[in-house]
Amino acid sequence: MSAPLPLITSYELGIKSPAGVPFYIEKLSAQTVNDERMQHLHRHDFYVLGLCLEGATTHMLDFKQVTIKTGEMLLLIPGQVHQTMDDEGYGVNGYLIAFTADFLLPMQIVLPNYPSGPVQLPSADLQQAMLIFGQLQKEYIERSPQFVAMLQHYLALLIMLFHRHAAPHTQAGPPLLRRYKELLAIHFNEWTKPAQYASAMHVSADHLNEVVKQHTGQTVSALISERRILEAKRLLLHANESIKEIAWHLQFNEVSYFNRFFKQHTGFTPAAFREKAREKYLSDPE
Repeated sequence: MSAPLPLITSYELGIKSPAGVPFYIEKLSAQTVNDERMQHLHRHDFYVLGLCLEGATTHMLDFKQVTIKTGEMLLLIPGQVHQTMDDEGYGVNGYLIAFTADFLLPMQIVLPNYPSGPVQLPSADLQQAMLIFGQLQKEYIERSPQFVAMLQHYLALLIMLFHRHAAPHTQAGPPLLRRYKELLAIHFNEWTKPAQYASAMHVSADHLNEVVKQHTGQTVSALISERRILEAKRLLLHANESIKEIAWHLQFNEVSYFNRFFKQHTGFTPAAFREKAREKYLSDPE
């Protein structure tokens, strides 16, 4: 089966970064005008890290409206459906960074594969984050010798600050689990069996399942299903395609099987979920 076309607009970092590296930083002010594309439903193939220093900005993130307030940091992951709800600008003073996972140094810095909400930074860490964002902007603008390495090291510090206050499920875990989650984030729509992930990591499916269950409490199969259901929910809520088209996009050969799979994991048929979700999140997000 050939790879399906995206049902939700997806942006690449290459069209955003002028420095020739997969990294971009912008200083925001209350007068900063939103990129018009950000006001329409979309997702990215890169990470976005934002810090609000003053004011507040509201966004639709997957299935809920989220307001990022002063002193909060938010990390958007690739594939997360996103739309700014601020019509006349971001409405905040702060920073916005975009980067790809492979821009990070090969250190013990692990990026989350699942969405999390805003993280409130205590005063001391907020001051530290402000200094680091400032240094990142300076290096990005001046582009002195070794500026890429400087950007990578400062970015690693910010990710560590984020992890310090983020929910436990964003934390690292053993290398095998981290690699499995990386592969799952990339291949969930084409690799639907545990053996495919185990083979890619040169371990047995039983060993992979043992490690994953020990550290997450869930089996490899359960996490695959969970990730496919997340994507199905995103498409049912935000995409305009029919349920049959969405089932085909998600590699279900029969819509009846997709219906059974979705209801088994959510308690709703895809049609019922779409109706309830759109009524709740799109008509009145509160």
